[in-house]
Amino acid sequence: LAGGWAVTGPTQVTAEQGGSLRVSCSYKPGYELYSKYWCRPGFLWFCFTYITQTNGSEVTVTQGMVSIRDNHTAHSFTVMLSGVTPGDAGRYFCGVRRRL
Repeated sequence: LAGGWAVTGPTQVTAEQGGSLRVSCSYKPGYELYSKYWCRPGFLWFCFTYITQTNGSEVTVTQGMVSIRDNHTAHSFTVMLSGVTPGDAGRYFCGVRRRL
């Protein structure tokens, strides 16, 4: 589950169909103002589908049944998925989007 070069998260989580899922990912100090994301990997483990992402602030971003919120003080962000379906099964990554 954990992905990205500056992020750690759980290796496996489970949820019941129709239920909700909460995942917390931690990142290294210094990346508070960077965008954080939740994605599904594709070819060669690169993120294929970005499901949701922050803009670097602590404002909760909600897209459909998924929300993400960053906590700069705790150096972590939380992803919430509600209304879990069998189609949600699979591998996901959380990460920090680097500025070039």
